[in-house]
Amino acid sequence: MTYPMWNPSKTGVLVQNDQGGVAFLESGPEFDRLKGTAKDWSEPEPDVATPEEIAADILSARAAVNAERDRRLGTTFIFAGKSYDCDTASLARITGAATLAGFAMGAGAPSGNLRWHGGAADFTWIAADNSLTTMDAQTCFAFGNAAATNQSAHIFAGRTVKAMDPIPADYTDDKYWP
Repeated sequence: MTYPMWNPSKTGVLVQNDQGGVAFLESGPEFDRLKGTAKDWSEPEPDVATPEEIAADILSARAAVNAERDRRLGTTFIFAGKSYDCDTASLARITGAATLAGFAMGAGAPSGNLRWHGGAADFTWIAADNSLTTMDAQTCFAFGNAAATNQSAHIFAGRTVKAMDPIPADYTDDKYWP
């Protein structure tokens, strides 16, 4: 704010006093001296972001949504009523097992055959709670499909959030995610 300045109703002049504060003068020799040089009242201008600042804010918000998406992708997913780990290493293992299951199915592995993988023991997967789940080739293939569907659902949920204008401040809320 620049001083001296007329107050909004132009009944007096605002000036900076000796203590750095603001004084209001309506009459007297100081008022008479300043009224000829006082500027019109002006409200402080609001801060307006530049296009570059707006673009940077959008990029930052989108990066935050991506981080939340990635955090969620690295947790667990549900298959046949059980939770399974879905971090990067687990997802690679699931994908590999499902690929082998698909080949076994293509080679004629029957439903219910738990040794479709060629090993001496039944094919078993460890759930997030450390329990064991046996799977035939068809179940293992469906397991891989469920993991991929979980990944896709989170990726598209993140895309939906990033397309919102503005991106909601509560983008980490479960209501936006599968």
